[in-house]
Amino acid sequence: MPKGVAKQYAHLAEEIADEGGQTESGPWRIGYIVEPAEGWYASEGDDTRFREPAGDETHHIEVVPFEADSGRVVPDVPIRVEILDGDGQVVDANDLDFFYGEAFHYGNNFAVPEQGEYTLRVTLEPPRFLRHGEQDEDPALTEGAEVEFTDVQLESSG
Repeated sequence: MPKGVAKQYAHLAEEIADEGGQTESGPWRIGYIVEPAEGWYASEGDDTRFREPAGDETHHIEVVPFEADSGRVVPDVPIRVEILDGDGQVVDANDLDFFYGEAFHYGNNFAVPEQGEYTLRVTLEPPRFLRHGEQDEDPALTEGAEVEFTDVQLESSG
């Protein structure tokens, strides 16, 4: 395995263990990571510009969808994260973008009104890529998943 690939997966394992959690659902292993809101480079037409966090953004939430059987990070997965308060009310929700960084992941910034314990509801749709296989085989990763991570501590980043 190339050193960069091994380093990426080691980084993901460490961050998920230290700053998040994971669970399995169907063909998926889903990890999450919570960090303070952060900036990123975004394409605007032919330009790439750095986007600072908006003033109300408090947290950067990352989700990593792995194929449970192979352990590979899966690309082209539509992912949505909803943050629920103790009453089950959604306080913020966003679709996630695919990021190139120390490790491939999906993420976005969120605005959480106050620090405390929340539930993260993560919804994965099936990946939009084409699949190889034999005609008499079932194609891989044709089902999505919805999982909840409870008792997630979202602390003030200020």
